[in-house]
Formats: sequence, C-alpha cells, structure tokens
Amino acid sequence: MKINVFSGLLLIMLTTLGHAAEFSRRGAQVTVHHGDWTMQYALDKGTGTLTWHQTPVLKAFHSEALRKGEMAALNSEQAASRDANWEKIIDPQRGPGEKLTLTSRFADGATLALHLWFFNDTRWFLSDLTVTAASEMAISRLAPIVSGFADIGPANDKRIYTTPYSNNFDFGVAPVNDFGLSQNGTDRFANPVEPMVKFNGVSHWVTALFDNQSRHGLIAGAASVQKWKSSQKLGEARLANGPLTAFALYNWGGSQRGTTVRSDLFFLGYFTDYRDGLETYGKIYNQGEPRLNWNGAVPVGFNAFYSHDSYGKARDMEDITDYIAAHLKPLGYQYVNMDGGFQPESYPQGMKDFADYVHQRGLKAGGYLTPFTIYENWLDLPVDNTGYTHRDACLHDENGQLVKTYLGTYALDMSHPAAQYIVRRNIKNDLAWGYDYLKLDFLDMGLYEGHHHDPAINGMQNYRIGMKIMRDEVQASGRQVYLNASIAPLLPAAFTHGRRAACDTSLGVAAYSGIERQAFNSAASWWSNGTLYDYNDADMFLPEQLLQGAGRLGQLAALRLATTVALAGGHWLVGDNLPFIDEDRMTWIKNRSLLKVAQAGIAARPVSMTNFYHAGEHSPAVLVRTDGDGGSYVGLSNWQNTTQHWRLAPAGLGLTANTPYQITELYSGRSWPHQGGEVAYSLKAGETALLHFSRQTAKSTSEAGDLLHGKSSIAGKNRYEWDLGQSTGLNQVIIKEPAPFAIRNYTLSGFDGAAWNKLAQGFIVGDKRTFSFPDIQVRRLRLDFASHDGPLTTPTLEAYQQQSSVSALKITEDSIGPGMKRTDIQGNHQLMQTFKLSHSDLPKIDFWLFEHYVDAVPGDNLRLRVVELNAQDRPSKTLFTAALPPFNLPANPAIYSVFPRLSGLDTAKRYALIFSSEGSRFEPSGKNSYGVLAGKRSSGATGRLLISIDAGKTWQDEPQHTLLLTFYSHATGGEND
Repeated sequence: MKINVFSGLLLIMLTTLGHAAEFSRRGAQVTVHHGDWTMQYALDKGTGTLTWHQTPVLKAFHSEALRKGEMAALNSEQAASRDANWEKIIDPQRGPGEKLTLTSRFADGATLALHLWFFNDTRWFLSDLTVTAASEMAISRLAPIVSGFADIGPANDKRIYTTPYSNNFDFGVAPVNDFGLSQNGTDRFANPVEPMVKFNGVSHWVTALFDNQSRHGLIAGAASVQKWKSSQKLGEARLANGPLTAFALYNWGGSQRGTTVRSDLFFLGYFTDYRDGLETYGKIYNQGEPRLNWNGAVPVGFNAFYSHDSYGKARDMEDITDYIAAHLKPLGYQYVNMDGGFQPESYPQGMKDFADYVHQRGLKAGGYLTPFTIYENWLDLPVDNTGYTHRDACLHDENGQLVKTYLGTYALDMSHPAAQYIVRRNIKNDLAWGYDYLKLDFLDMGLYEGHHHDPAINGMQNYRIGMKIMRDEVQASGRQVYLNASIAPLLPAAFTHGRRAACDTSLGVAAYSGIERQAFNSAASWWSNGTLYDYNDADMFLPEQLLQGAGRLGQLAALRLATTVALAGGHWLVGDNLPFIDEDRMTWIKNRSLLKVAQAGIAARPVSMTNFYHAGEHSPAVLVRTDGDGGSYVGLSNWQNTTQHWRLAPAGLGLTANTPYQITELYSGRSWPHQGGEVAYSLKAGETALLHFSRQTAKSTSEAGDLLHGKSSIAGKNRYEWDLGQSTGLNQVIIKEPAPFAIRNYTLSGFDGAAWNKLAQGFIVGDKRTFSFPDIQVRRLRLDFASHDGPLTTPTLEAYQQQSSVSALKITEDSIGPGMKRTDIQGNHQLMQTFKLSHSDLPKIDFWLFEHYVDAVPGDNLRLRVVELNAQDRPSKTLFTAALPPFNLPANPAIYSVFPRLSGLDTAKRYALIFSSEGSRFEPSGKNSYGVLAGKRSSGATGRLLISIDAGKTWQDEPQHTLLLTFYSHATGGEND
C-alpha cells in the first residue's frame, strides 16, 4: 500500500495512537519509555542503556561504521557533538509510532545517525544506522548497536540461541558462559577446511538470549535484508548465568559507496516466551517484506535423491511414478520430485516428456536447479545469442580470478546481463516444461563477495537479483509452482515458499548422526507457522535408506527421522526406493494419522531446549504442537543410550490441566484414556513415539502379550531357536538384533510338530523387523543365517497373536537356497524366469543379488520386470518394473526383496520375472555386472529360465537352470483365494 505525504499526515491525526512511546530530555540525558522498555541515552558520551522493567538488558551501547580500508571505525563515543530528534511516524505495515534519531557528528564532517523506531503497543522496536560524509566513501560494516553487556535479568538456565549463515551449518544452543565448539562458517569456497573450533559468538540473521526454565528472553535480528548481510555478535559470559560480555547488531558483506550509506533495519524485543518472540520476529520481518504465500497443500510425495542418486534414469522414474499413482496417490501423495541425478531420455524434450508423464498419472512433477553455479566444461561455451560466454557471466575475485565454489563449480555474477539471462532462461524452461515444484539448491553460492560486473553490487544484492528473477518468473507464469530453498540463508525470505532446515540427512556433523542433526535443526526452526516461510523442509523421510546397502537404517533410527520430519512443519517427501521397501516399513508411509500430522504443516516446539551442536548435548527429546481442535501432538524421541522416563506437565504440552484426554500412539495405533495431571511415559534407548492427545474419546487398545516372554533362545551354529512349549497359534513375529547389525541372509522358520516351515527371509534383520502371516500353529521358532558381518549379539524374538498394520504374507513357492552365480545381466543380455501362481496376487518376490564390479560399476541400473506371457512363453504385457542403482549393493550374494504388490492376476496364465540392465556394457567375462543365483532345474519344475542376447527380441531356453526365487501371497485360503 502506498500513501503520499498528505494522506500519511492525515492518517496520523485520525488514528488512535494507543500506548505510544514517551520521550523526555533533561540536559544531555535522553529518555524513552516504550511499554516495559526504558532507553536512556547520554548525549555527552554517545552511549545508551536499555532496560526491561528494572532489568538492564544492554549497557553503554554505542554505534559504529567502518570505512573500507580503515582499521578504526567511526564510533558514536568519539563524536565531536551529538543531538537528538523525536518525531511521530506512521508506517503502512506497522502502524503509528515514534522515531528517535541520535546524530553523532565528527570533526572530519562525517555523521552517524542512529534511528530507533518505536511502534505503539509492541514489545519490540527497530533500529538502523546512516553514515554521511561530504565526499563519497565506501562503507564495509555498519553496527547500530554495540555493547559490552547483554542480559535478561535473574535466571537459572541462561542460554544463547544462534542461527547459521546457511544450512550448510547448524543452529546452536549453548550456556551463556560456555559457547563450546562450532563450524560456524560463512561463504564456502573450493576445498573448504572447516574444523570444529571454539565458537566465535557470531549468529547470523537472528539470535536469542533466553532462560530455558522460565523461557523469557531477548530476541535480536535483521528486520530487513535489502543491502547487506546481517549478523549478531555475542560475547561469552564470565560466570554461569552471567551477562554476555559482548553484544552487537551489524551489517557486513562487501561494501556500499556514496555520500550517504544506510544499514538495513534491526529488530530488538523482549518476550515472556522466547519461542513466541521468534515467531513474532518473523511476522514483523514479513511486514517489511512479505513472504511468498503458497495457496496449495503441504508437499507430500517422493524425491529421488536418496533412492537413485546420480542414476535417476527417466524410464525408472516413470516406473516410480506408476507405483506412486497405484499405491500412494489415494493417500494424498502428489509429488514426484527429481533431484540432481535425474537423467532424462533427451534434453530438453525429455524434461517436458517426464513432467507430462507425471501429469498424465494425476500427479505433480518436481524439478531441480542449482541457479547460481556454472560447471567448468561450460566456461567457454556461448550463452545462447547474448554475445557472451559462460566465463563472462562468472564472478571474479579482487585479483581477477574466477570464484570457485566448494563443489568445484564457478559462481555467477548476477550483476552481469549474461548471468541474469542464464537464471531467467533456466527457470522459464522449467516452467514451460510444466514442473510444479522446484528445489533451488546451493543458493548460498549467490552470496559470494567479489569483484562484480557492477562494482556497486555486493554479495547480498547479487543474491537478491537472482532470487527476484526466479520468483518473478514463477509469479508471471500464472501457474502454482512451489519454490523450495535448499542450502540457503535464512534471510531474505521473500523468494521461496519453503526452506530446508538443515543439510542433507545423510551427512552427520561432529558426534551427531545425520538424523539427529536434522532433528536438532528442526527443533530449533520456527520460521514456518505463518512467519518467514509457509513451510519448513526437514529433508526426506527414509524408511530404510536402501541405497546404503549394508549400511541401511534400522527401524529405531528411521522412526526417529519420521517424528522429526512429521513435526518439522511442512514437507513429507519419501526418499527411499519404494518398490523395495519391506511391508513393516511401508506401513509408516501409508499411516494416515502420521500423514495428517505432516500435512498440517505446523512446526512443533521443544518443551525444553538442550545445549546442542555448540555444547554437544542431544537433540530436544519432547516436541509439541497443537492439533487445532483442543488437543496436542507430542513427539518423544530418546536420543540416549539408556531408557528415559518422562513426567510431563499438561501446561508444557499445551493441554488443560485436570482435563481428560484420549492418547493415541500413532506408530502402533495403541490408544488409552488419560484422566488428567502429569503424563508418564518411558522409551528404551533409541525409541520414539508420536502421541496424539485428543478430546475425542475412543475405545482403548493394547498390544497382545508376547508369547515368547520369559523364554530364552538356544544358540547353535549360525542359528537361534525358541521353544514355545506347546503348539501355539500366532500370526506375527518381531526380530530385534542389537546394533551393529551383523546377521546376513536370515531365514525365519516355524516347527509345527512334523516339519520346519519357512515363514520369512531376508538380507539384514536390523534392530526391529516385523513379519505378519496368516494364522499358524507352531511349537518352536528358529532363526537361521548364512553368515555374520562382525561379532554377533544374540537377537530377541517376540511372537504375537494380534491384529497388525503390517500386511500378512505367506510363502507360496520357494527355491531360495545355494546356487551358482550368473553375471550375464549386461547390455543386450537379459534373464527371464517364468512361473505360474497359485493365488491371484503377487505382493513380494525374494531373489539373490550381488555385485560383480571389477574395475567399474555398471553403466545402468538393474531393472526387474514382472510380465504376463503369451502362449509361446514370450512377454506380452508388462505389469511392474522397478530398478536398483549400481552402487552400495552387496559383493556377496544376498537375499533381496522386491514388492510388486500386484493383485487381480489370473492363476491360469503364466508370468515371468525379467532381469536386465540395458545401458550397461556387455563384457564376455561378466565383469562389472549384477549377479543372481541359479539352481538346477528339476524335472517337475513349472517354470523355466530363458536368456536373451538381443535385448528381449528373442529368447533361448536354459534347460539346465532355474533362478532361485521365493513368491508370496496375502491369501489365507486355497487356490484362487
């Protein structure tokens, strides 16, 4: 909204001013009362004091400006004279208030003008600084407020909260007197060296000084980010719970030239709950520069980075799309997002073709851009018809050399017309191709300082030019396209709908795993919930992280990540290879209650903050958010190595004391009433729970008793056995193997009194693996395994007769056992195993898999297809396709599972499983190939193995062999059930 001077003055007269700040001056002493704030400024000294109630918050603060190339700053304390000016103001966004200008004049004619902006009925105020001189000057640093003292009054647990420069680094919380260690860096250039060192006390964008018991605290940060980078300097207290020994709000990053140079705005507020203060801060920032509003739903879907990495072949991603459309779309999964490893069939047409394919399945397509970086082999290529090369568009340093990034690429100089053309062209291409979601990665590369084409431009202005181009093109397109910032500064925040909370989940830091790193950054994030961004992004949910092969996640870690992502406030993207996710993990992906939490897009708050990152404690254990209907969601995660017990007060959980609630644990579905008062809950090491406290009453549920409770295992050679004592009915077995997970190629069997019957099998057990099957009667249970990787720890078995969210599976045909290696799945060479089904569904197939990489990995993914055969046993229809990337697969044969989840099949027809890797290079020796195991074909076998050497055009029988496979069904009755 724009107003002219006259209408602004008229508005002042007509507006009820409410509780306005009060100004007084007695001699050289200036005093302002602003609600509970009192500011006193000594004009004879050039310093001021800020008090909240009777508590000194800042003492002897002054203002500074540093001229480029000079060691000493202009300092308000050293001015020749000073004066004060008080005036009424009105701001179109923030309303009426008063402005105090404190001007310091220096002997050389320069001036510093500190402006303090007090708006009616607020717990905060704004400040900025202007420096002037008679001739042009270059300013490299502006600090409106610099003090050697900062405090929040009496408190027993004072801490600092600090924000990283970008999410290459991490939020931190530490005691005021022990800042601890940090990597707290800024711009990362080529070959960065980032050791953990003593924390330098610099927070970027916003900081908090708070008491973790009462939660009252001081919030300080950038109220605008237009021209500069914005930071805060904190000095470690000398004593526990003592005052900080340094505090400054300052702008930096490159320089600004002119006879008048201005800082950006800064925010300073005091709040009874610092968490409310941070959200208030975000809303005030948005008043000056409104966020980019998203009118659609929270993004829910899939991202290919952790499932296929750099082998995201278009045909395989189309198969993933089909899988999502068939199995997950009805639950609200919408997005099929490609990341940096996407390989279209062609370029540029293949980009549009893929988006069209996704849209034809009723889904949304996501794309990926690194907008501010140029690859080395592009440097001397022309930039379309601009007359420039890509080298011309790159940023140079002060010595004229290209600025190289930490990826080994080169940064764009957004003040150059060729760079602007590149960024605009690229975003317009994605829009024209039809992408509905764009992940903008490595945005921090737009912040570099250097010698720009336009010498008046600094790093922040460079960044804003590029971000504005992309935002404006999206808005001009008339399409609803979600923009997500990844590896980006927290501010400015007006250019994307969402922002990544932390670095990649796969990357740990210090003593933290990648998952706990994601968790503590998400716990510290507050910028959704109607503040800086619409939604937060806690990276992806990884049920198993299959891409890591033997290093895959156990259930405990995966569920801790699920709690982290669901409560982070804005994304639910599954990052695993969906057709290979086991049934027990798939239940989480399909958990409607969990999806409801994620789809709300509300970030949870920590009940109590911990001293993480800088001070090395674990992530906060208890997170809380409202359910919008009088209840709360409470996330509990035990990051410790021992059992943890909590007694949680209703007020801390956002609940009404002495009011009954129904509690439901979302992962298990277990529900029970709570009559009020404290909530007692315990979790074993590594466990997590997501509790819903609801006003709605429901029938209580509980787990059935463990039928093996109190029964010990009997160990044998690569075997453990449990005796139930008598024939017992059960339908679920849970295996728990303590970390590190050593067991390889296991088989779970049950003894019915006459024979051992195989119930399930797989490659790695992990810390908790749940198997459900149709009701069986067994006397004993046995876990066999072919080998173990490292020392064994005795696993635990639990057996139940109960309803389960894990789908029941029954083995219908089994030939998994010892066999001979086949390494002829390369190029035009394919293997096809035919089979018939005894039931009309095919939820799961087990097969042997290994890598046979000698001097290279295959050039293509391993592809598995389930096909329907014609009368001549030749493929006539493809029913299912999935692909595994060629790295992190086991070197020795392993039992892998694929989940076609097919139904409605005809038991009178014949089908086949085909293994191929069309883009791989054929080697006569079979090296650099995928491998499977085959056995000798029996005379009564219904299936046969065929081989093709011409990419499936013709097939020849392999009469001596058959692939070793296991087929499953959901059926509980007889044939055709």
